[in-house]
Amino acid sequence: MDGAIDHRIIVCTLCRDIPTGIRSGEGLCADLRSRLTAHHEPAVAHSFTVEGVECMAGCARPLTVAFQAPGKASYLFGSIDAEADAGDLVRFARLYASLADGWCNSGQRPPRLAGKTLARIPGPGKCAGNNR
Repeated sequence: MDGAIDHRIIVCTLCRDIPTGIRSGEGLCADLRSRLTAHHEPAVAHSFTVEGVECMAGCARPLTVAFQAPGKASYLFGSIDAEADAGDLVRFARLYASLADGWCNSGQRPPRLAGKTLARIPGPGKCAGNNR
């Protein structure tokens, strides 16, 4: 990592919390930005941007959050609790930044995220088999 912003955390701003009906995506974006800025590892903190987007089609498991970076596997997490899961999202950011190809198994992810993985999309060159 050279300190350039090349990693993205994308948060759905349209998702509503099922019990309360509150849209918490914008608040989560602000919280993640704050936590990353206060992070004790500047190389990690400065390599991420946090963006909001109106819908990632994870409506059955709101709140959805994605991680992306060039040449790495991408992740989509669902059923995110904006308050309870923010710390583990930052811990995952640290892990994700450290992985050359972004690939990790559920046991490596922070505990609160392990069962919330909706998708892991391989990065370029990670797929095996026929490439027709």
